[in-house]
Amino acid sequence: MAAERAGIELHAFVVMSNHWHAVLTDPEARLPQFLQLLHRLVASCMNAFLGRTENFWSAEHASVIALESAEDVLDKIAYVITNPTAAGLVRSPEEWPGAITTRLGERHVATMPEVYFRRHGARLPERARIDCTVPPVLREQDAETIDRRLRILVARNVRQARSKVRASGRTFLGADGARTMSPWQRAATAEPLRRRRPTVAVSDPHDRKAALARLRAFRSMYRIALSRWRSGDRTARFPEGTYMMRVFHGACCDPAS
Repeated sequence: MAAERAGIELHAFVVMSNHWHAVLTDPEARLPQFLQLLHRLVASCMNAFLGRTENFWSAEHASVIALESAEDVLDKIAYVITNPTAAGLVRSPEEWPGAITTRLGERHVATMPEVYFRRHGARLPERARIDCTVPPVLREQDAETIDRRLRILVARNVRQARSKVRASGRTFLGADGARTMSPWQRAATAEPLRRRRPTVAVSDPHDRKAALARLRAFRSMYRIALSRWRSGDRTARFPEGTYMMRVFHGACCDPAS
């Protein structure tokens, strides 16, 4: 529902125990709206289910990374699919009991939860279909070739994850173990503090340089436009991709090139 309202195209996703990953396209530059609505609905439902009232999500900003090439997109989709295995939870992505896509073009049907929404009279459909589409950067390529390349990447990630688990002397938790984990239990491994939060993911060095140059240009144009706006110039044009100034303040934006 959140994706439909914000015009988001979903390509792959996985819902983990305390976070989620997705590969998506934002053709209307409304990703913040999608994240806000999705996170609000999930937080309201889960807090009602768990009988809690505290913040459900971490206060830090969501990690949003632009993928530049077809290879980068495929690699990230494979990362999403194999995330439960890479985390040492299940031996194969198909075993994950949570919501997950395991191939391109999947369709999922979600049923409205009994908790929270029905009690509060939410005007939501009983069932909602989630259609995962092929990413635009891959649509001109042969479907069988793309599927084969994705299967190779997924198999590589699974193989590496299993090898890592064996080397550590541990075993996979398994689907039943994942289902019975306490929602109040904290992760045993601490997240590194002040780690880098990349904005773009590019495997090719030349493409990475070009992507970073575009990012710097966007930020420079945004700063200039914001300075003009603050000085009272309402004709200031913000670069394509601007969200807050466009949506909340009605600022003009350059069209997509």
